[in-house]
Amino acid sequence: MNKILCSGECMKIVITGPKGSGKTTIGKRLAELLNIPFFETDGILEQIWAEEKGETLTFREIYQCVGENEFRHLEKRAVEKVAGLDWCIISTGGGSLYDAGSRALLSNNSIMVLLKAGDDLLWERITRDGIPVFLSGDGGFEILKERNIRLYETVEHISDIVIDIEKDTEKEIHCNLAELIFSTMVMGMSSPNTFGEIVRVTTFGESHGAAVGAVLDGVAPGIDLSEDDIQAELNRRRPGQSRVSTPRDEKDRVHILSGIFEGKTTGTPICMLVYNEDQDSSKYDALRHVFRPGHADFSFWKKYGLRDHRGGGRSSGRETIGRVAAGAVARKMLGNEGIEICAYAEMIAGITGERVDYSFIEKNSVRAADPDKAAEMEEAIMAARKNRDSVGGIVRCIIKNCPAGLGDPVFGKLDARLSMAFFSIGAVKGVEIGAGFSAASMKGSENNDPMREGNFESNNAGGILGGISTGQDIVVRIAVKPTPSIAREQHTCDTADQDTVIAIEGRHDPCIVPRIIPVIESMAALVMLDSLRMQRCLRGVHD
Repeated sequence: MNKILCSGECMKIVITGPKGSGKTTIGKRLAELLNIPFFETDGILEQIWAEEKGETLTFREIYQCVGENEFRHLEKRAVEKVAGLDWCIISTGGGSLYDAGSRALLSNNSIMVLLKAGDDLLWERITRDGIPVFLSGDGGFEILKERNIRLYETVEHISDIVIDIEKDTEKEIHCNLAELIFSTMVMGMSSPNTFGEIVRVTTFGESHGAAVGAVLDGVAPGIDLSEDDIQAELNRRRPGQSRVSTPRDEKDRVHILSGIFEGKTTGTPICMLVYNEDQDSSKYDALRHVFRPGHADFSFWKKYGLRDHRGGGRSSGRETIGRVAAGAVARKMLGNEGIEICAYAEMIAGITGERVDYSFIEKNSVRAADPDKAAEMEEAIMAARKNRDSVGGIVRCIIKNCPAGLGDPVFGKLDARLSMAFFSIGAVKGVEIGAGFSAASMKGSENNDPMREGNFESNNAGGILGGISTGQDIVVRIAVKPTPSIAREQHTCDTADQDTVIAIEGRHDPCIVPRIIPVIESMAALVMLDSLRMQRCLRGVHD
């Protein structure tokens, strides 16, 4: 699993695995090799107990004393304590990672290492070193196997490195692990497919592959969630909705593969899949060696040395299905907090709305908020299609009822996170928050938002000051480029640098704006939910 490792934040290596896998031994030796500190969550738990109870007990004795539930609570507190440590190795038992919040804290800006081994070897080691209480009794071995299965299902997909300890000697494990860690750090800086810190979404799939989707982690357990909740949002972005969108007939039915039981989230990763059913790759055969102007064909070719010519592959707009699916979950959770997100087409093809009627947005094909301009925008799109061309526009996104205090100073600013989220959408070419570029021509006395009796009298800041939310509406404008796939002839080159002319056939949106709106709302929701969770962790408030 590739991830972004952020400089300036707490960087750590987390080693986990089933009991008997050698987490402590391997962790200590690796810490010596890398010359960095080593910590165990069990040891931190023992410290917490000693400080609060005034007695020294081992973690096993504490478990016997308080039982499973209270022990897991103490374990969670130990995780919260070590999660803020910088550049170190942390060894933690599998039990601490069953909790979604603890899992998110430990995996945030870290390299996750999972140690695996056969049940027989693990049982041999455990019986040699002393069987713990929860494995004592006649069914101990079966309990061990069940716990190991659960651990692997919970942790393996978020692990950057998986080591089979039965295949190598101890020395080989240490050396290989050190090498893999540095390789993971390099890869984590250059190949991000995952977004978020505590609430994390990883999207997968290509336009003309078998399926697209997302894995969403960091969602609290016990939240009512169904496929219908997600489908409602996917229906808003799916193709074939109206005459201003592509005629590609995809139903985009979502299938939840994990993370839901009896209609509620389990706290484990939610995997959501949408099959591609109406792709026609034959239309792209002529483009196998030709770069389409305005697309990522050329840049992908230069980066990877190859590319999927069928609809752009990973750079296709269908990648955003995973974002919308994950965003639907985030929006539902934010709704429980009273936070609302609404976006609409403010301008299309140079036609700018002046009125804002939120109830009208979903009643017109272009998702405009101005009833007087929607038809004009639609006709401009159809005129562009008739002329074998396309148009762009501006989307305004408003986040309402956001509490003050979300976001972090310097590199973790809320406006920076929102901008990154929006710029990660392929068609977005500009992001403006509050007064944005207009502020450059204002005087300070005009741009500042005066305060009276604890309230702001204006909102040029767009609801964010110093990278932290003020409690006002967060207002963002997003510039969306015209669809690059047009039927007009354009000059381009092929992979041999030979000049050629291209006219792109196939089924394409003459304007991306109407269908990008639910994508923008989804990315905003993911940022806001993640920011809310981070703030609560900072202030010691739990969901």
